[in-house]
Amino acid sequence: MKIGDRFLSLLNGIVLIMIGFILVMVIWRSDVIVDKLNAFTDKERFWVLAVSVVSLVLAFLSLGMAFQRRREEKTIIHQTQIGEIQIAVSAVESLALRATKRIKGVKDAHVGVRADSTGLDVFIEVTVNPDLSIPQISEEIRVKADEYLQETVGIHVNSVKVLVTKVAGEAVKARVE
Repeated sequence: MKIGDRFLSLLNGIVLIMIGFILVMVIWRSDVIVDKLNAFTDKERFWVLAVSVVSLVLAFLSLGMAFQRRREEKTIIHQTQIGEIQIAVSAVESLALRATKRIKGVKDAHVGVRADSTGLDVFIEVTVNPDLSIPQISEEIRVKADEYLQETVGIHVNSVKVLVTKVAGEAVKARVE
């Protein structure tokens, strides 16, 4: 559970305890609470309304968290002579990203992987330096990513598609005269 979720649960618990205490007091001695509520000023009624709205919001958020399903990590199953190996798709993406960023001239890259029974389809978006041949760097990225994934993961790569999304601008150096 994330820190924000823990804080929300703590706040929700405190508010629900307060509401529960007030409801018990209403049931036990209803005339005391009703008389007190009637004696409120407009400002105090505003704060009661605000606390009520916050309570409802927290209750709905808690219900949402309670029924939220955990997203399962997609895995690739690879059969070997010894048995079955499961590799997370995010791990394969990290490996393809590593292979791509090792290529000289690649500034930034984003990788997506789709797996099926025949192998992997890899999609790479890159930002390259302006002084490079885009067809040449694209082919180099395809070959290196294919070889690296074949060596490290051991799964056939069907295709590697490269999209050059941006050509990095040259850094402008300030001259001192």
